[in-house]
Amino acid sequence: MFRTGIPAKALDWKLSRKDGAQCYIEASVTLIKDNNDLACGFRGICRDITQRVASELEKQKMMDRLRQAQKMEAIGTLAGGVAHDLNNILSGIVSYPDLLLMKLPADSPIRNPLETIKKSGERAAAIVQDLLTLARKGMNSREILSLNAIITDHLKSPEHHYQMAAHPRVSIKTALDSHLLTISGSSIHMVKILMNVISNAAEAMPEGGEILISTENFYMDDPLPDLPSFKKGEYVLLKIKDQGIGIPDADKERIFEPFYTKKVMGRSGTGLRMALVWGAVRDHDGHIDVQSTPGKGTTISVYLPASRMPAARIPDDSILNGFTGKGETVKSPTC
Repeated sequence: MFRTGIPAKALDWKLSRKDGAQCYIEASVTLIKDNNDLACGFRGICRDITQRVASELEKQKMMDRLRQAQKMEAIGTLAGGVAHDLNNILSGIVSYPDLLLMKLPADSPIRNPLETIKKSGERAAAIVQDLLTLARKGMNSREILSLNAIITDHLKSPEHHYQMAAHPRVSIKTALDSHLLTISGSSIHMVKILMNVISNAAEAMPEGGEILISTENFYMDDPLPDLPSFKKGEYVLLKIKDQGIGIPDADKERIFEPFYTKKVMGRSGTGLRMALVWGAVRDHDGHIDVQSTPGKGTTISVYLPASRMPAARIPDDSILNGFTGKGETVKSPTC
């Protein structure tokens, strides 16, 4: 400015106040000249623009969330269309092997290939269900559920034991609230949330460690303005905490994007796990929060709207046996 005489405007600084609070200052500076038109000093005006910067940052966050929502909607629409087409194709692959197996003797040489086709079709159908969850079209009905019971049953299931067999040095500990409120939702989707988050947590601990699964009741006093879906009210809080490698800040904002993964494709999934978790939580009108420190671990917190209704009773097998019949068959009339 001294050399050119041109005023410098809109110089911005980020400053720290004595109390540690951050503020933003905008300064405009001009050159002062004496009677002989020689530079003799500078004149400046400083303005506190902290509120304006905060508004711009909030606007940017809202725009980022809008773009993310639009991207998820577009991918969900594509996934939903593909899933419905695959359902039509898979119906024959899954059903006809069953019909053929019913007519084959136990020692038939083609029984094993048919069972392989059937199992492959069932795995493909499970992937289709994941796509429908991603498209937010996978939960057709709700029931009153006990989250504690779902967690306990899942940890005893063959699927969980098979999942953890690949991580023998990883242990699981639970701390479940005995007075936990119920939730309204889908048990299948809740199991999906557990399976995917536990799988990620286990893979984040290649040297072994502990995964802590806890539940508790949570009350949101005031709705958060930047999280309109996280409203005031009662919630059931599910936490899954690991001692793994953690998530870098640069990746934390992208972990819910479909197909985003830092793992080797084909070896550790397709990058859909956390996208499916995100879709399932949103389908339950819930909220998910990720807290992670590189080198110290990650905590996934899932907030699900609570219900004060009693959980639905699981049907007794003796009741279901009454619908199995006694060997009758159904024959369609001939035209």
